[in-house]
Amino acid sequence: MTAVRAQTSLEFLSLLGVLLIMLVFFSLVSYQRSMELNRAAVSAAGWRACELVSLEVNSASSVGEGYEHSFNLPMKLDGTQDYSLEISASERAVRANWSGGQCLMPVIPSDYSGAPAQGYNRVRNVGGVIVFG
Repeated sequence: MTAVRAQTSLEFLSLLGVLLIMLVFFSLVSYQRSMELNRAAVSAAGWRACELVSLEVNSASSVGEGYEHSFNLPMKLDGTQDYSLEISASERAVRANWSGGQCLMPVIPSDYSGAPAQGYNRVRNVGGVIVFG
């Protein structure tokens, strides 16, 4: 009788071991997938911010003198990731940089004063110069 109990106990412990290994494996896969989704969300937010600034600059350039508009950029991408934005006159593009990625969107060639920042922004066309501030 004790041999049967011992065998049953060993089988139960083996089953628990296999279940524990499966739990660890699925936890790792789930964590990895979660990190991939987070990176994708941050990247999408970075592209949206870059595209918004490009759209505002191109609108100010196209409309011409007197254009004025305000817009908001997120303080952090997807609420978690710091980023920076700049307008490169030499590349004729808006560049957004964040840890693990960057975006480059074309803009209409023009002169620029100031730079877009996280939070509230106002863009104006003053005598052909695109002014942020």
